[in-house]
Amino acid sequence: MYYAQPLWPDTKGRQTSIMRQSYILACVLASAVGALAAPAAASASSSQLSSFQEDRELLGFTRTDPAQAMAELRALGVDVIRTNVIYYKVYRSPSQGSKPAGFRASDPESSQYDFSRTDRLVALARENGMRVLMTVTGPGPRFTSSSPGRCRRVPCTFRPKAGDFGQFVEAVAKRYRGKVDYYSLYNEPNLDVWITPQQRKPAVGRVQTEGAIYRKLWIAGYKAIAKSDPGRRNRVLFGETAAIGEPLPLLQAALCLDVEGRPFTGAQRGAHDCSGRPAKLNIGGFAIHPYNFGGFGTPRTKTKSESALPIAYMPRLHRLIDNAYRRGRIRRRAPIFVTEFGFQSNPPDRVSKVSPAQQGQYINESDRLLFGDSRVAMTAQYELSDPPEQDQFNSGLRFTERGGRQRKPAYDAYRLPLVVTRRSSGAVEVYGQARPTRLSGGSTSVAVQISEGGEFATVAQRRTNARGIFQTNISRAGAAGARWRLSWLDPVTGQPVTSRIAKAGKRLRYYPG
Repeated sequence: MYYAQPLWPDTKGRQTSIMRQSYILACVLASAVGALAAPAAASASSSQLSSFQEDRELLGFTRTDPAQAMAELRALGVDVIRTNVIYYKVYRSPSQGSKPAGFRASDPESSQYDFSRTDRLVALARENGMRVLMTVTGPGPRFTSSSPGRCRRVPCTFRPKAGDFGQFVEAVAKRYRGKVDYYSLYNEPNLDVWITPQQRKPAVGRVQTEGAIYRKLWIAGYKAIAKSDPGRRNRVLFGETAAIGEPLPLLQAALCLDVEGRPFTGAQRGAHDCSGRPAKLNIGGFAIHPYNFGGFGTPRTKTKSESALPIAYMPRLHRLIDNAYRRGRIRRRAPIFVTEFGFQSNPPDRVSKVSPAQQGQYINESDRLLFGDSRVAMTAQYELSDPPEQDQFNSGLRFTERGGRQRKPAYDAYRLPLVVTRRSSGAVEVYGQARPTRLSGGSTSVAVQISEGGEFATVAQRRTNARGIFQTNISRAGAAGARWRLSWLDPVTGQPVTSRIAKAGKRLRYYPG
């Protein structure tokens, strides 16, 4: 995300501060818009997984019991828990400029490692019937940099050595073999808070330095997983890019393609470490964080940047994947995994113009937009609770702990999504999802309710698919001007749950690019 996912919870404030300094620039690059005009993506995806990341609570950095937080996410209907495993944070002496004698980085039992927090998270996820997506990432200890002297403080982001990173990934894969469902390699490599240097302009022209670095890191990490957790060799994700910081050029360069999608030639091939015939990568999926800048805006927000990848511009990634497959850079047209996403609400954020009620609406509309894309295998929500510091990333479903963990409107909106789309004055499409439906054994029944000025009344009962998703058209006089909601019986509490109240809006569609 845009400096929203920290290197660890204690560094988030610094990254958010950088983000706010860039806010004026963002206002130039992005503008709120009306309806999206591009054709809808292919057929809708009925099997999308719902992922969630809440490292602060689940790793035990707050007063909340991690077991309680995990059980709450289970009750919300989360399928997959994403967590970052950051080298310099599980290594006990990250400021070391040289590797200590006797340290075997590929040994998960090394006394230099402390995996205890991640051990607990993985165990709790499995106990609650949820899958684990583990993003194994640097920065690492200073000695894992190709030039430790360039690193005057921890974390050290300068030119991480692929061999050292691969050994760390091997340790992780050995430790969690058979317990992790998906691996992803490196977090937001297109931002300089994770990898430096980024783009440079030597004599041969512009070089996506971070793309060349990332390619080596990913290949080393993939080989380690294929060796130590071979059952997951086809589930290693690629990218984890932030939507700003030129994610598309990074992905292209990491696949040995230029910004036009053509193979590098001449000096550019060597500058990007793409000499010879580039290996065809066994990418299990392209992982992205398609926030609007800063987690602001709406699912309809435009950008003037041709290299950015916010949520409304997924066709850009479709084309990149298709071209990479045609060029022989990847083994398959890999699916897209949205692994981190959300909207900041105001309050508590003082810059965002998204109200708490709008936050819930935009979460639901984003789900509906991605539901229409058969290439998206996973959606995401970042944060369960806002951090206590007001100037950090506030995309949680609850307000800050200091405020008593009060639920935002987004909490119920996430659990029971609803989007109503106008088809005519007397007809609407209703999209909904009972996210916790797997707790009741699969398909469930949801009541579609309408209010035309008075009490809500049920006008339809609809069966969901195994993921709790349904989509239906309803014709009724005045449908487009009415208020709508869903009602569902929670299998855990036995109590009825209602969605947010929605009115019919314009159809959600991607921009063509």
